[in-house]
Amino acid sequence: MTNQWLVYLISAAGFALAGAAYYRYALRRHILDHPSERSSHRQPTVRGGGIIFAVAMLTAYFLYLFPAYPYFLAGFLLLSVTGFTDDKHRLSARVRFPIQAVAAVLILYDAGLWTADWPWYVKVAGLVTALGFVNAFNFMDGINGITTAYTVVLLLLLGAVNRHVGALPEQIFVLLLISLLVFGFFNFRRHALMFAGDVGTMALASVLLFVWTRLAVQTGAPVLLLLVAVYGIDSALTIIRRLLDGEKIWEAHRRHAYQKLVDKCGWSHLQVSTAYALVQFLIGLWVVGTDIYEKSLKIQWLILTIGLITFAFVYYLIIYRACEKHS
Repeated sequence: MTNQWLVYLISAAGFALAGAAYYRYALRRHILDHPSERSSHRQPTVRGGGIIFAVAMLTAYFLYLFPAYPYFLAGFLLLSVTGFTDDKHRLSARVRFPIQAVAAVLILYDAGLWTADWPWYVKVAGLVTALGFVNAFNFMDGINGITTAYTVVLLLLLGAVNRHVGALPEQIFVLLLISLLVFGFFNFRRHALMFAGDVGTMALASVLLFVWTRLAVQTGAPVLLLLVAVYGIDSALTIIRRLLDGEKIWEAHRRHAYQKLVDKCGWSHLQVSTAYALVQFLIGLWVVGTDIYEKSLKIQWLILTIGLITFAFVYYLIIYRACEKHS
């Protein structure tokens, strides 16, 4: 057995112990998500189990990245600590948003956005998109297994691109995947034992933001946006519909397409989670397998535009229209 495999085995055991320890701690401290009209669960469930992801990223950082990327580490810790605090005490949007903005600036700096040879408006758009991604990733964590399954797929796809361009050590992807598999034991089931919570979604969002931006800067490939197309389309369509209906988009709701599949179409949590992950995998496999990200910018922008419009239209027809007929 090589030393690297030993690291993976010890890490897996450590993440499992951390998850079990947090589960007992959260029960004692009553860090629970209680059922409400806006939730998808029917019994009190431990919140914040995604602290496993924070432990995994810190392990990966100090084993394979330290002392590089200190601004990423700072942004990652800002979001993770804020997320954990929110899981325990519920922070307002006025408190969370400025912290998210500062964290995004730090993460994007080490990812190379601010020093990239791109127009200023592209960088501003990148910051706005980053903030949107962080919040969308958090809002999408509303049913059992969806964060676990989707992030596993996303890390596999990003890892495939990274293997081609060599932007980051591959071990980071492996450790994060191990942490997701461990968390899946607690969450990818009919009756979840733990939810990721804000600490989990914020930790993962910060890592994914850093990795995706790092790869996008190094490849200069806008078509890599298709690697997050499923979450992106669901979030964008939901925001548009809520704005048209005069709703406050920062407040909790049940209008995401994945929630409609559960509430109105009668799909189970795990069916929806698996479907989202599978569709994203197929889209990503097409992008990565055909090396589209190496083609000219004109071709990439054309593919990206046509792809997003097509996916959004099909998504709307299948989910919104089909589910409305069931309601």
